[in-house]
Amino acid sequence: QAVYFIRQILEILEHFVSDIFSEVDEEVRKDKSMELWNRYGKFVIAGSILVVAATAATVGWKNYQQSESRAQGKQFEDALALIGEKKFDEASSAFAALAETGSEGYQALALLRQADALLKAGKGDEAVAVFDAIAANDALAEEFRGLASIKAGFYLLDNGTADDVRQRVTDASAPGGIWSALAKEILALNDLKAGKIDEARQQFSALKEDASAPSGVKQRAAELLLAIENK
Repeated sequence: QAVYFIRQILEILEHFVSDIFSEVDEEVRKDKSMELWNRYGKFVIAGSILVVAATAATVGWKNYQQSESRAQGKQFEDALALIGEKKFDEASSAFAALAETGSEGYQALALLRQADALLKAGKGDEAVAVFDAIAANDALAEEFRGLASIKAGFYLLDNGTADDVRQRVTDASAPGGIWSALAKEILALNDLKAGKIDEARQQFSALKEDASAPSGVKQRAAELLLAIENK
């Protein structure tokens, strides 16, 4: 069952980030810093998935296995099927119901999927509210709470203000945290998009030299530094 939950988390994040960069205002595209964002922001996708894959095993899988039930599994799969049928509002309601009655593992996954369904239904504000609720729920595993913050930050890069992004991911950027490197990468991209080239350069430079950062994050930081210098 651990493999099942890891797969679900990977699918959640992969589906989410595939839509993040799909629409950007044409006026904003004219800005040079925005051009860099449009060209290189997608690099964060691969890194985010790798981070999840590397950290998912640290979650309390034993507890999830013990509390899982076939009924909850069926409920979860039925809700997923609704997404496949593009019945996003119904899927959101189904995941919300499972989150209220399901075990700890299913609660976290259902809430994340609920937010994804809301995004697909065009209800971004409601989705962010769910992400924020997950992040603030001390009863959930820290890994899920951090993932919710990261997902909210990703969405708000293109759909919120710079302050909105910082509010979600700054805490996750603290040294030693599971999501630290990815959170710092989001903050750097946030500065890049806002036209704060010097700040972005400093953050990417620090990530490039950070021995604790995943190799993918360091590589993307180096690529973005090169792109900034060549502008």
